[in-house]
Amino acid sequence: MVVGIASLGAEQAFRLAAGPSRVDPWTPAYAAGFLLAAELAWWSIEPRVPAWSDTEVLIRRVLAIAGCCVGGALLAVVVVLAAGAPLHGGVGLELVGAAAAVAAIAVVAAVARLPAKA
Repeated sequence: MVVGIASLGAEQAFRLAAGPSRVDPWTPAYAAGFLLAAELAWWSIEPRVPAWSDTEVLIRRVLAIAGCCVGGALLAVVVVLAAGAPLHGGVGLELVGAAAAVAAIAVVAAVARLPAKA
């Protein structure tokens, strides 16, 4: 499963690197598709539990997966728009970079503080 998803991602990365020097507008669709494929593949190998026969649990899980895919696509849209923006540096771009670095550190710190599951 991991090899398949990684192969698809590598193929997309190679296609973007070897392609024309412009932003691919289909990148958000690929991002959502890769995330959906990974989530469904993981769901297919998870151990079955009796709670999954409950319709409410199934609907919540499907909505959670759909929400993750939509969120991934929206994040990819932001990245594509930022990559295609004609920015030539300056204070604004430095502020955006600093904010991104702070946000990345905050995410790492939040994940590091999560309790370990036994």
